[in-house]
Order: sequence, then C-alpha cells, then structure tokens
Amino acid sequence: MYPYRQQGSGGLLIPIPLPGGGGQGYPGFPSQGYGGGINDRLDRLERQYERLDRKIDRLERKVERLERQLGYYNN
Repeated sequence: MYPYRQQGSGGLLIPIPLPGGGGQGYPGFPSQGYGGGINDRLDRLERQYERLDRKIDRLERKVERLERQLGYYNN
C-alpha cells in the first residue's frame, strides 16, 4: 500500500514510494527496512482474516435461522 498525498483540490491521489518500499521492492531500495512493514502488514491481514471469519460464521448462523423459520432444511 502506498501513502497518498492529495494534490490541490482536484482529488488526484499520487502514490509516493517510501524508502525500503515497505516490502514493495522498489529498484534501488532494500526490500525491507521501513520499520518492519512486512510484519505490520501480516498482523493487519491476520486481524482482517479473523474479522471476516467471524462475519462468515455470523452469516451462516443467520442463514440457518432463516431456513428454520421458512421450514427449509438443507441436509
């Protein structure tokens, strides 16, 4: 992910490469070296995965509840 800087009031977003690239692999920069960006990104992705997993569980329970209310049983 790139940090963005807004130019003027037109809403144009321009990506700004960071030194080290946060693991993005810009030529001329070391692949890591921006404050452990890879680990932070992995932590965020793991939390996002857990949130989505819980959301799927809630939706599955909601579907089962609706199926019971409608008398539809999927064996």
